[in-house]
Amino acid sequence: MNLVNGQAIQPTVASLQAHFSARQGYRPTPIRHPESLAFKQRFESSYVPAAVLVPVISTTSGLQLLLTQRALHLRHHAGQICFPGGRKEATDPTYEATALRETSEEVGLDSDKVQVLGQLGKYYTVSGYQITPVIGLIQQHFIPRLDSNEVSKMLSVPFDFLMNPANFELVEASFNNEVRTYYSASYDENIIWGVTAGIIMALYETLCESHLN
Repeated sequence: MNLVNGQAIQPTVASLQAHFSARQGYRPTPIRHPESLAFKQRFESSYVPAAVLVPVISTTSGLQLLLTQRALHLRHHAGQICFPGGRKEATDPTYEATALRETSEEVGLDSDKVQVLGQLGKYYTVSGYQITPVIGLIQQHFIPRLDSNEVSKMLSVPFDFLMNPANFELVEASFNNEVRTYYSASYDENIIWGVTAGIIMALYETLCESHLN
């Protein structure tokens, strides 16, 4: 079913910067999507901390969101569309550091090319991860260097497309005799769903606070 609430928004570099600048020092609450809340309750304090970078790229044709496809040979979530990121290591001082390190390793985007704008609330997953989405703005050209052990391809999706809830639907599906409800969108033969789509919708929801006030 299509989402019936919400209108399309068209964020700009300036509006993104202003939105997160106004929220400096604000600690966002966990993302309140059905799946995330269900898994938060299930794993309680046994979750694994992780972070992803949500890379918004400024191009001559407008803002784009950078996504990756996980390598097809991986044991878990092979071939899924996702954000660059991974488990927080003991040597990572912050979730921001985790997101930037993983992004550099996976696609060759160095941290000095990323302006970190802020974070979204925690997102909890079926595999027991507590993910912190870190929003990054990229206004410099970079040449991707994909780690073939983790990433099969990189793709960019127009930000305006993703900031239009009419392009998403809520899907109910049964996995291992359990009914799950998650967001899903299709773009250029790529299915963006689950945690990735949930984080995108959470970003849309928080940006609406600026656009509708």
